[in-house]
Amino acid sequence: MKNKLRTEIFIIQFLFLFVITGSSILLYMVFMPVYYEHVKDKQIIQAYHDIGELDLSSLDEKDYGMFANYENENLSFTIADENMKPVYVSEPNVDKEGSVHRSIKKKLNAFSRDPEIIRNSGKLLETARYRGIIAQDNKDYYVVIKDIAAGRKSITMAEKFYLALFGGLLIPGCISMVFLWKFLLKPLDQIVLAAKNAADGNVCPPLDEEGKYLEFNQLAKSINQISGQLKEQRSQIEEGKRQMLYHNVHKDQMEKRRKQMIANISHELKTPLAVIASQAEMLGYTVEDKEYYVASIQEEVAKMSDMVSRLLDSSVIEHQLERMIQKKVDLREAMDYIILKYEGMVKKKKIYLETFLSENCFVLGDREYIEQCVDNYMTNALEHTAIGGNIRITLKKQKTSIRVSVYNEGRQIPKEDLEHIWNGYYRNKREPRREENGFSHAGLGLYIVQSIVTMHNGTYGLENLPTGVEFWFKLPKYEDR
Repeated sequence: MKNKLRTEIFIIQFLFLFVITGSSILLYMVFMPVYYEHVKDKQIIQAYHDIGELDLSSLDEKDYGMFANYENENLSFTIADENMKPVYVSEPNVDKEGSVHRSIKKKLNAFSRDPEIIRNSGKLLETARYRGIIAQDNKDYYVVIKDIAAGRKSITMAEKFYLALFGGLLIPGCISMVFLWKFLLKPLDQIVLAAKNAADGNVCPPLDEEGKYLEFNQLAKSINQISGQLKEQRSQIEEGKRQMLYHNVHKDQMEKRRKQMIANISHELKTPLAVIASQAEMLGYTVEDKEYYVASIQEEVAKMSDMVSRLLDSSVIEHQLERMIQKKVDLREAMDYIILKYEGMVKKKKIYLETFLSENCFVLGDREYIEQCVDNYMTNALEHTAIGGNIRITLKKQKTSIRVSVYNEGRQIPKEDLEHIWNGYYRNKREPRREENGFSHAGLGLYIVQSIVTMHNGTYGLENLPTGVEFWFKLPKYEDR
């Protein structure tokens, strides 16, 4: 079974503190008394030598200061001359002669000119005594130096205190460590969560790379880089899916249009083929009006040739659109060029042309194809506008797009045609057939507009207005990067 990092750290730290603290207390209990006795023995011997340097027959304030320093180290002194008269006694409020009697006179046989420190083993609270005889000016002085019990008692009390302190702080210390490591490892929890999300393919918010600990910052930076790469890859995958979906939809639309065109062309070819067949049959029965029948057959062949040429043109355009190169295009400049190109035709039909062109209208696209869209709108407008009518061309900037529209005065488009007018070769059978170059044809202009605008990621449409029709398309506005 695997443990969490914070649990492992807590256990290791707990054992470490337990061993270190316990070992310290054990070493203290074992070696502190020995060390204390060693230090006190040196103090007692040094005090005895310092007393030998004094003039015991006449002590002054300086000498009393020396005694006071040693007394602060828990030493006490009893000094008497050979007549058992007190020379110095540490306890100021006691009977000095009685103290001399108890400590010196009753134990004269314990004094020596080469004294030793006497301790009674097994009695922890017993004081250490040092009894010596110092000779000065042919006179003996008896000296007793004692390590009072308070020192050894303090050691015992310290041992008990440390043991109680260790036991009392162990549980609160463990609880504190739990919360401390929970706080310190909080960045690691966030990193673990981020790594888990990254493993699951989910993108998480960026981790803080400016934290307190360098190792966590480096790990967070690596996780952020991985997360960024995953986000970029996901974006690329999503973009690939969108492109694939777009191409699939576009392919389906092209296939539908192709089938629709084939059906429309098949329908349109039936009439000229029927005429050709009937005229050819008539040539087999009569020789009269032979030139008429031959001319009629040639006329129908020309119609079929025109129709096939237009179909081929639209197929070429669709193929070229797939390979078009887009760049920044100034639509205002393109519109000025187109208007100048149609100036002669407008004057010929005595049409009143209005233009409303905004400045700085830039798009990303192929200028040749965009101009072809406007050309088709203009051709359509000129064809449906009566002599003396009105045409209005507008170029307008919008929030995210550029809108181009061509309005012509004339008949509105029937409602039943609105959904089909953009399909190639569609014609309302109830409308009269229009003639161009001597024969009728079905139009591909709006179908080509639809193809070009779609490839530019734009939109297109038309509106029936009270006095005419307005055709329009929108292209995304070009933004400088």
